[in-house]
Amino acid sequence: MGCSVVLSSVPLSLLLLVAGVATASAGGCRGQVLEIVAGGVLCLLSLGMYLRRQRELREKCWLMLEAIRNSDYSFRLPARGLQSGERILQDTLNRFGGLMGEQKQLMEQRERFYELILANVTSGIVVLDEEQKVQQTNPAAVRLLDLPALATLQQLERYGNRLPQVFRSLPAGESTLVQFTTRRGEVSLQVRASAIQVGGHWMRILTLNDIRSEMEAKELDSWVRLTRVLTHEIMNSIAPISSLSEVFLQRPDVRQGPLYDGIRAIHDTSAGLISFVDSYRKFSSLQPPSPEPFYLSDLLQQIRELHVVPDSIVWSRQIEPADLMLYADPNLIRQVFINLLKNAVQAIGGQPGKIHVRAFCSADEHIFVYVSNDGPVIPDAEAGQIFVPFFTTKAEGTGIGLSLVRQIMRLSDGSISLMKPGTNGWNTTFLLEFD
Repeated sequence: MGCSVVLSSVPLSLLLLVAGVATASAGGCRGQVLEIVAGGVLCLLSLGMYLRRQRELREKCWLMLEAIRNSDYSFRLPARGLQSGERILQDTLNRFGGLMGEQKQLMEQRERFYELILANVTSGIVVLDEEQKVQQTNPAAVRLLDLPALATLQQLERYGNRLPQVFRSLPAGESTLVQFTTRRGEVSLQVRASAIQVGGHWMRILTLNDIRSEMEAKELDSWVRLTRVLTHEIMNSIAPISSLSEVFLQRPDVRQGPLYDGIRAIHDTSAGLISFVDSYRKFSSLQPPSPEPFYLSDLLQQIRELHVVPDSIVWSRQIEPADLMLYADPNLIRQVFINLLKNAVQAIGGQPGKIHVRAFCSADEHIFVYVSNDGPVIPDAEAGQIFVPFFTTKAEGTGIGLSLVRQIMRLSDGSISLMKPGTNGWNTTFLLEFD
C-alpha cells in the first residue's frame, strides 16, 4: 500500500519517461529494434504530456492573473488532480486572489466611511486635479455655493470672475475671503487651499466656510446674553417700584390726597416698563424646540384663521408639493410666520396690497420658503440692521420681531435672510431655509 501511495504521487509523464528509457536501453542491449522503437515512443509520449501540462498550467495562471487585473477577485483555480508542485502554485495564486479581494472590500469600506464624513461636515470641500477639473465635492460645498451640483468651475462665473479665479489660483497653505450674492442673499466664504499628491498627480483641496453665518450666530449669542443681564437688572429695579406704588394707590388717604396722580403716573410708567422688558425677555428665554413632522399648508391655514392679514391685503400661497412637510417645532414656526406676516402688513400700511408665500423642496431635500410683499422697499441703510435686536424704525416698535424670528430659525437648524429688492418680482422678500 505504501508503494502505491508513492507511485500515485509521481507524475505520469515521469513514469512514462522512465519506462521509455528502460525499454529502449533493454532493447539496445538485446538488439531488439521493436523495443528501442517502443521506448522512444514512450519517451515522446512523456515529453508531450509534460509540455501539455505546462501549457495548461500557464493558461490557468494567465486566467488567474487576468481576472485579478480585471478586479475579479472571486475567480479561483481548481486544485484537484494536480501534482504537489502544481497544487502549491495554484493554492498560492488562489490565496493571492483572496487577499486582493479582502483588500478591495477594505478599500471600499474606507471609501464609504470617508464619503460619509464628507457628507456630514459643515465645511464645504472641493477637490481639483492638475487641470483644474472638479473631482469631488460634498453637500456642504454645493449648498454654500447655492448650486444643485458643481461639475465645472465655469458654473461659478454667475457670481463674477473673482470666485472662480480664487478657486483656480489660490496657493496651497493660503486662505482668502470672497463675497458674492446668491438667491439667498450675501455670502461671505473663507476659502483655504491645500495640496496632496495621489498616484503621482497633484490634487488641490479647497475648504469653504461660511464666515457670515458664524459671525451672525456669535452676534446673536452676544445679544441674548446681554438681554438676559439687562432684563434681570431692570426687572429687579422696577418690580418693587410697581408693587409699592400699587399698594399706595389702595390707601384711602392717598386716593383722596394730592399725591394720587403722581403715584398713579409712577405705577403706570413702571407697569409699562415691565411689559416692555417682558417682551425682551421672550427674545432671550426661548425654550428648546420640540420638533415633529407637520404639513406646512395646515400651519398656514391655521394662521389664516387668526386673521393676522386684513381683508384689504391679498394673501396668496404656493406650496410645491401640496403635502410638503416640515420637521420642526410647529409652535415656534407658527410664531415665525405670524411675525413675518405682521411685518408685511405694517410695511404695506392701510393701503391694499399683496403678500405671497411660496414653499418648495430642492433636489438636496432642503426646504425653501419665500415670504414676499409689495410694500415699500426697505432702504439699504436699514436692510443691514433689521435682524439686530432692538433696532426698529416704527414709533411703537420694540425691534424684537425679526430678531426673534432669526433666533427661532437658528434653534430650528435653519436660517432667514432678506433678499434683494425685485427678487421673484417682489419689493420685499424674506427667505426661510430648513435643512
